[in-house]
Amino acid sequence: MATVPDLPLWGWNLIIAMQRHEELHGKSDTCLDGVLKAVPDEVLAQAEAISAYVQKASGHQLADQATKTWDQMIGRFSQIFSSDEQPQEAETA
Repeated sequence: MATVPDLPLWGWNLIIAMQRHEELHGKSDTCLDGVLKAVPDEVLAQAEAISAYVQKASGHQLADQATKTWDQMIGRFSQIFSSDEQPQEAETA
C-alpha cells in the first residue's frame, strides 16, 4: 500500500472541491476527468475520507446547535407560561 503524501491544506481542499464537482455534475460533465485521473488513487481515497468526516462533523454540530436552540426556546416558553406574576412596568417620573 502506498503512503498518502502530506499535502498542504489547500491541496486537500482543491482535490475535495474537484470530487464534489464531479458528484454534483455527474459523469456527463467530464471537464475535470483529466485532472482527477492525475491524482493518485490513495490521495483521492484519503480526500474522500476527509470530506466524509467533515460532512459528518458538520452534521453533528448543526444537530447540537438545533437541540440547544430548541431547549432554550422551550425554556423561555415555560418561563412565560408558568409565571403567575405579570411583569411590572417601570414608573416614569
